[in-house]
Amino acid sequence: MTFGITLVVVLVALIWYALKGREWLKTKPWTVKFFAWIEPFEIALYKKSETILVGRLLWVGGLFVTFYDSIAVFASSLDLTPITTRVFDWLNIPSDMRGLTVSALAGILGLLINRLRSRVSKPLELVSVPDKTAAENTKVAEAIAMADATKEEAVNVVADAKAA
Repeated sequence: MTFGITLVVVLVALIWYALKGREWLKTKPWTVKFFAWIEPFEIALYKKSETILVGRLLWVGGLFVTFYDSIAVFASSLDLTPITTRVFDWLNIPSDMRGLTVSALAGILGLLINRLRSRVSKPLELVSVPDKTAAENTKVAEAIAMADATKEEAVNVVADAKAA
């Protein structure tokens, strides 16, 4: 039970971090050292892209399900139903709504990925540039600024075309 709660807390924290947390934390001066420390991990794991982070969370979740299903074939006594039942009981989800709840969670994750995708403003290659590199190399900083300006201009042109 403790593992399940811990897993849920970690997943909720990661999803919050992907949606709002990283953006909010980057505005706080007391997080500068944290982001300097964690940035190499962010680049290695998900290229600092929140969309890729959520996609990787789904991927890891799929690996857990696949691992369980593979083991369950050989270990017929392996049954996680008591754990999932306790989690759903703890969440006060009626037994006839549990399948729908899992489906709804998958749908919500899909909406989350769509929302993150709509916020994308730079190519992955620019997002994954370490902040230190961008700060120290004026050519890199200019390229990133030019990409941002070009994106804004393209969005405005398309918006004007739609309005006309």
